[in-house]
Amino acid sequence: MRLRRWGFVVLAAAALVIPVAAQETPPELPGEVVLADIFAPRGVEVDAEGNVYVAIAGNGGELTIDMQTPGGIAQVSVGMTGKVVRIAPDGTVTDVIPALPSTAMPSETVGVYRAVPHEGSLWVVYSAMPGTFYGNTVAEMDLETLTVRRVINLSAFEADNNPDGNEIDSNVTDIDWLPDGTMLISDAGANTLYSWTEEEGLAVVQTWSENSVPDSLDVAEDGSVYIGFLGAGLAPGAAKIEQWRDGELVGTWSGLNAVSDILVTADGVLAVELLRIGEQGPVASGVVLVAPDGTITPIVEGLMAPFGIAQDADGALYVSYGTIALAPGMTGGVIRVADGM
Repeated sequence: MRLRRWGFVVLAAAALVIPVAAQETPPELPGEVVLADIFAPRGVEVDAEGNVYVAIAGNGGELTIDMQTPGGIAQVSVGMTGKVVRIAPDGTVTDVIPALPSTAMPSETVGVYRAVPHEGSLWVVYSAMPGTFYGNTVAEMDLETLTVRRVINLSAFEADNNPDGNEIDSNVTDIDWLPDGTMLISDAGANTLYSWTEEEGLAVVQTWSENSVPDSLDVAEDGSVYIGFLGAGLAPGAAKIEQWRDGELVGTWSGLNAVSDILVTADGVLAVELLRIGEQGPVASGVVLVAPDGTITPIVEGLMAPFGIAQDADGALYVSYGTIALAPGMTGGVIRVADGM
């Protein structure tokens, strides 16, 4: 998660700390907890062997600095508490990358966003605060040696091109590949979907100037590209999913709440709803199935601030939760729901 386009998440969450903290007991978690007591878990991915990769943004560190935020100058803590972990099929947890930069505010941490294994590489999506040299990037690392093979710099492209015409702001959020090997990259800050190949570099595929915040994507088997949108202002029902094929918009499903990740299935699109707002503040959220006819069906419920979703070969779903601290000291984790889609 990130400031600027993500800044309203920070501000909304901070304003809602008291109601959540006042709850006597948190909702009972669905499924099996496979990872617990971690700070700001983000994307989850499953490889062909059933290993689950989890990007953990962390909780900052011992150094405190003043930093510009959407609400003004705020004190943030910085450190190396971000990491990428791997959960083996037998439940063994291994730190794949044990120390990544983490910048923490009271209710949100900025740092590693996703770690995606793909064809012998681990592609690490990182979203950083302005002024950091590692910026908003997608880095390819050798999966065995963790040697860095390449770094795709989204911050520099945004500064030089500013596709949406709004303020200069990059917040790289998700990646996937087309059948021909072209990588797609969503940038929630730039409100842009990019393509990337080694030969051609970065190119703009589509831009949304209305600041709808495209933050997740999934490529279907037929090559259709599905894009999830957080929605401007976290307004209830403002989130949506779009389907694009051969450069044309062929479907839109709206009426969703703060979509943070999507997963295309044979029955429709699974969407993680990061936040749902009740009369007293944020309430438990979860995962819904959006059918082709627009019907929305709850699939996984009872999670506070869920974020990422993945599915293994057996159909089990893995969902991260607690990605933003809706109460002081709130931690998160990852659950496995065996009877998923």
